[in-house]
Amino acid sequence: MERRSLEWIDAATSREEFEERYDEWGSTYDKDLIEAWDYKLPAFIGDLLMKYVTNHNARILDAGAGTGLGGEYLHNNGYNNLFAVDMSQGMLDEAERKEIYHRLDRMVLGEKLDYPSNYFDAVLSVGTIGHAPPESFDELIRTTKSSGFIVFSLRTTRYYDEPQWYRKLQSLEKTGKWRLVEKTDPIQGLPGESPDSYWYGLVYEVL
Repeated sequence: MERRSLEWIDAATSREEFEERYDEWGSTYDKDLIEAWDYKLPAFIGDLLMKYVTNHNARILDAGAGTGLGGEYLHNNGYNNLFAVDMSQGMLDEAERKEIYHRLDRMVLGEKLDYPSNYFDAVLSVGTIGHAPPESFDELIRTTKSSGFIVFSLRTTRYYDEPQWYRKLQSLEKTGKWRLVEKTDPIQGLPGESPDSYWYGLVYEVL
């Protein structure tokens, strides 16, 4: 079996291939990322969300939840109304074992989400935006309440080197869908696996 790595994931050429690789990876994902790769993003993005969302009963969507590392960080800090969505059933099965989510749903970011409009108080997305397409934001905004926050990581190379991302973020601001509240300095998200890769933390308020 090919070694699991950031490049292994990035090399997937279709949604189905991404899904297959994450399904395959689910059972060892936490061990690989935490122990071997020193994964920084769950705490980094979790702390960023907690800076703006102080109500521990807030309804929060973990978008692209994977095995639930981001949700687990929030749960360990007292947040108890968490929802998870991911395209990989294998990842969701691992997340369910943590017993931290009110509901887990297999859905695909970038497609219509089966949630009501103005449903969530906030959205957390750790390490997913970039693999999920720019169109993901349309449904995340629709399902988030006005004055709610969407907090996510985005790799610096995807933010600057792929213009469709910048154009989408700017377009949503110009059309009054959301406003940028904070963009952090870049951090090493996976120093143990990819020390040359950096991520921003971004916070947008839905309007």
